[in-house]
Amino acid sequence: MGPTPAESSYNQRYGFDAQWRRQQLELLGLSECPEDSAGLLHGRVLGGGVAEQVVAAFFERLLDHEPARRLLSSFDVERLRHTQLDYLNSFGVDYASEAYFEQRLRVGIAHARVGVPLSLYLTAYSLLQSLILERVSRTELTPEQGRGVAAFVLRITALDIALATEVYHRAGVGALEDSVQRMRGEREELRQAMRTDDLTGVLNRATVMGQLQRALENARRTGQLLCVIMADLDHFKAVNDQHGHLVGDEVLRGVAARIKAAVREFDFVGRFGGEEFLLVLENTSLHTARQVAERVRRRVGDGPLRYESAEVVMTLSQGLTEARAGDAPEGLIDRADRAMYRAKQSGRNCVVVE
Repeated sequence: MGPTPAESSYNQRYGFDAQWRRQQLELLGLSECPEDSAGLLHGRVLGGGVAEQVVAAFFERLLDHEPARRLLSSFDVERLRHTQLDYLNSFGVDYASEAYFEQRLRVGIAHARVGVPLSLYLTAYSLLQSLILERVSRTELTPEQGRGVAAFVLRITALDIALATEVYHRAGVGALEDSVQRMRGEREELRQAMRTDDLTGVLNRATVMGQLQRALENARRTGQLLCVIMADLDHFKAVNDQHGHLVGDEVLRGVAARIKAAVREFDFVGRFGGEEFLLVLENTSLHTARQVAERVRRRVGDGPLRYESAEVVMTLSQGLTEARAGDAPEGLIDRADRAMYRAKQSGRNCVVVE
């Protein structure tokens, strides 16, 4: 049974029809590969748990590389390991099919959308290729079989790189064109509105709500994860009552600065109102968002905030939720708000996941 139109959408969108796919296979010499090459690779070389060992070695090498480690810190690495194992288990299997091309195109699209640098992307492919070839050399095969499997690995890697980088480039160009059009439409609006909150320096309510709306639309379009945190200062009224509103303002500035210092550079932080802050975390799993929220909680409570003779220790109650299909900004915020109030009821200075 052939792929459905939905499954072949990227092939269709980028013009990778049957003739184009056949030409790529001929160019790389894959039309001449022995039929048992994929079977030998997965049965003799990568079978018996070897594929898992290759993936483990792959991530060990990546995490030793500073740029790769910095990029991976924003993701759930355990989830990526499973994804990489799925990729390796399908490596070269039924490579002439439309479905194989479609799956590789999706890999390129996914990496382009999360902004993986192309140089790192290609280096990772080369690393995986070398790890597979190392296993080939250590497997008991006849000389003819060894040469055939090694050649197959080189050609399949070349095919996967060609597909992924081609769509990576096209997706980047398309995203750039979309961005230019969007910027033109927003230019007048941005000129008329201040983006930041006058007191705290983080995004104002209108801007952070706009970022949330855009993030939801992007999540619906790409399937990426999205999380939202509502954070509220604990006992802030007592600060104003005891020290006055000037100290209260300084406390808000200090807390905002600590929140900004604790989140990642691509996260959005806005003042939602009064002593409430809204955090929008794009392409972030619930597990990672919980780690971010805990880091924010610890950073805010890490020592007193000082203004003239006043020293104020502040804590945060936070509600965390993950976007669902069909969510509107108001519904997402409402869930985060309810979780935040449960954090208040649970004793404050904690994170509650909705």
